[in-house]
Amino acid sequence: MRVGVALGLLAVLVLGVPRLFEPSTWVLMEAVRTLGPISGWRCAHGATYTYDPRREQADATLLSQPPEDALSVTVSGVEVDKVEANLRSGDTSVWTRAVRDDGTVEARVYVLSPGRMQRITFDEAPVPTTICNSHLGDWRIVAEHALG
Repeated sequence: MRVGVALGLLAVLVLGVPRLFEPSTWVLMEAVRTLGPISGWRCAHGATYTYDPRREQADATLLSQPPEDALSVTVSGVEVDKVEANLRSGDTSVWTRAVRDDGTVEARVYVLSPGRMQRITFDEAPVPTTICNSHLGDWRIVAEHALG
């Protein structure tokens, strides 16, 4: 029994320890250390963060001010279907729809750019690397496109 446990532990060490030294592991650990487990995971593992504000709230660590809130101050009468934030550049797309007076639905996408963000970096690499941007806020509309 002890031999089996020892062999299993040895296999875990041989297979798992090299992964601890991979750059992606260190990047993930830095993002999690800085932003917490969920936001850090999102930051390290994806260039975009997407959510449906009708069903869930924005990650308050990644987006200190939800972009749909800033849009509703400027544009009235729209319902936000989806928000997609680019965590590398900060630019964020907000998909909306509005019912016109004649009953037709108008779909639009707005591109918002943050006036404030915090860069999360991994400074232990040979060249400091930006992992993502977080705490995005102070939004301004930079583009608007009709869909369909």
